[in-house]
Amino acid sequence: MHPSQSFSTSVDKFLETIRPYGGSGTCFPPNLVEQQSRRIRGENLHAWFVRLVDQFCDGEPSRWALEGNLAVFARFGWLKGQRLAFASIQTIVATRDLDAYYVEQQGEAIYLRLDFDYQTLGEPFSHPLAHIHIEGEHSPRFALDGGNSGNIIVDYLEFLYRNYHSEKWLEWLKRVWEDEFRKSAVRGDINPFSRIVDAIRSSQFQVLRALADDVSRIKRALRTKKDTLFAPHVNGEDRLLLEYPQAR
Repeated sequence: MHPSQSFSTSVDKFLETIRPYGGSGTCFPPNLVEQQSRRIRGENLHAWFVRLVDQFCDGEPSRWALEGNLAVFARFGWLKGQRLAFASIQTIVATRDLDAYYVEQQGEAIYLRLDFDYQTLGEPFSHPLAHIHIEGEHSPRFALDGGNSGNIIVDYLEFLYRNYHSEKWLEWLKRVWEDEFRKSAVRGDINPFSRIVDAIRSSQFQVLRALADDVSRIKRALRTKKDTLFAPHVNGEDRLLLEYPQAR
């Protein structure tokens, strides 16, 4: 089996499924219907999840899941099949596996939704491009990190994996960095990866200060890799225009 290009083979499948190929819209699962995928007013999270699994996953919670406890239901709009015009990625993360949550509502679950939409900018500076909802349409909304990156889809998936499947994200980080280090290292260079990870885990900020240049190199390598995983982007300058407060 070939190693995954992203954080997991399921994310690779997700990215392949939503590629526009010149079209104006894509979905995940591919048979998702916009109106039916929205949470109905008063519909609790479990009822919404069961309804979508029954309608779009043939009653199999893990059929299109990214991980055993993580599923997304996503819709995208594209301009000329090249630039992202709209995105909604509804996400459920359960404390147990999705099968148990689906059948008997075992464990707990949270709902997150990435929104990117030029048509719903809301009150002044209340709807960053892009932002994350934690419940319905209501406030608060949190800006997706990534600065002026146009690759909000991969950045959001990375956000999910960094927070909920950090072990897989770290495996991917190590793989990407080691490939970059082999290309750029000269004789005598020592790979700083382990020192950086250990310093973060043990809260040794003085070590991180000393390795600041290496930390930046790793971040740049990850940014390059993420941008090669999925080419269709948004306008990064538009994101900065609605960034508030100004962070740079």
